[in-house]
Amino acid sequence: MKNIVRSGIFINMNLQEQISRIQSMMKINKNHHKYKMYYNEYLTEILNDKNYFELGEEIGENNQNEKTKKVINKIKNGDFINNVKDFKEAFLKSNRPEMLTNYDDSDLKNMKLFKLNGYDIGYALKEKDGDYNEIVSVFNNSGVKNIGKELILSAIKNGGCYLDHYDGFLSDFYESLGFKEYDRYEFDPQYDESGEFRKKYGPADIIFRKHISC
Repeated sequence: MKNIVRSGIFINMNLQEQISRIQSMMKINKNHHKYKMYYNEYLTEILNDKNYFELGEEIGENNQNEKTKKVINKIKNGDFINNVKDFKEAFLKSNRPEMLTNYDDSDLKNMKLFKLNGYDIGYALKEKDGDYNEIVSVFNNSGVKNIGKELILSAIKNGGCYLDHYDGFLSDFYESLGFKEYDRYEFDPQYDESGEFRKKYGPADIIFRKHISC
């Protein structure tokens, strides 16, 4: 072990611990960025409900099946469960689990969880600046379509103010719901070693947004 002090931060740390600490402080984490790339694709799929998005908040009854209407009503009525076990099981039912962050139970216990009662649908609010207002872990593994917009509106209603995403379809989607850009990071190709993400989406920046109601 090396006893190293830099501005009172690094004490009794070996080199790897120092590097890990610096990466954490600078929010540099290759696995985290790769996850966000995968998750961007997952979010685009579940939120890109074109019929719902194009028709606006109200959908004609002829365009909805009974299950979709039932789910939307449950979301609007706030019929959610705040339970770590149920949330995690539903969250990980994706047919592409590599796209999702497998949060530890300890992480989930420090979030507000919203898992729709009876369905594998939900989101979480993570603490940011002393309040539970960062929207994370939005998921729909139920097979029910056209509920993405209502899910985000529910997150806003329950205190969601902040989110971040890769530029693309999600930019127009979130902008339409009142999320305004306040910062962005340029795309860093070191996190896309295969070039697969750029082939699909181009060199998309990461955009940080805050809702106009906050």
